Amino acid sequence: METPGARARARAAKDRMRLYQLPYSHNCAKVKIALLEKGLAFEAPPVPAGFTRSPAFLAMNPLGKVPFLVDGDVVLGESEVIVEYLEDRYPAVPLLPPTVEGRARSRWFSRFHDLYLGPQLSTLFFALSDGRAGRPDFAPEVERLVELVALFESVIDPAPYLLGAQFTLADAPFALSYHYVVTLSAAHNRPLAASDMPKYARWFEAASRRPSVSAVLAAAKEALGGA
Repeated sequence: METPGARARARAAKDRMRLYQLPYSHNCAKVKIALLEKGLAFEAPPVPAGFTRSPAFLAMNPLGKVPFLVDGDVVLGESEVIVEYLEDRYPAVPLLPPTVEGRARSRWFSRFHDLYLGPQLSTLFFALSDGRAGRPDFAPEVERLVELVALFESVIDPAPYLLGAQFTLADAPFALSYHYVVTLSAAHNRPLAASDMPKYARWFEAASRRPSVSAVLAAAKEALGGA
């Protein structure tokens, strides 16, 4: 016979926040960092059937994309929507600045990452396995990454984080992406070292000391086979 305590534990397990994700995805990393910074308990189960276009996952999330959050009756996709939801729903540990101007700047950095830097990194990542990397006409894509990193470098002045002393949602997207900038630029024979992006490197040195960031980076590197 099921006891009240067992029923309560089963309910708690059922209601626990779940983040369907791929540990090497920079968009998933952003959400995981936000969850960890806020101290929220969550599970990170594997995507049903092992891939995002599986019928089981599409039944949950018709877009078939990760990250995908289940928080009780709330189901959400798209990383930026998820982190904004977490900020509104769980404000005890704020990850947006208190001022209107600061919030706008944080959102600008997030949009820069999600619309420009992140997609370019994805292009270079998948080009290594689909045959595009070795083609002469792919070289402009590599140079585009260099240009985006230079643009980012020109608009930041970490102190120690992008918006000053507070770690915010502006910072969360760029941690795993720094790792990808270094590894993918080298893989495409156009290496970018810390000396080529000293402000970004200085930011990364500070950010990577945070437990949330170091945990997410370690999980991503493990999933990538230590690359």
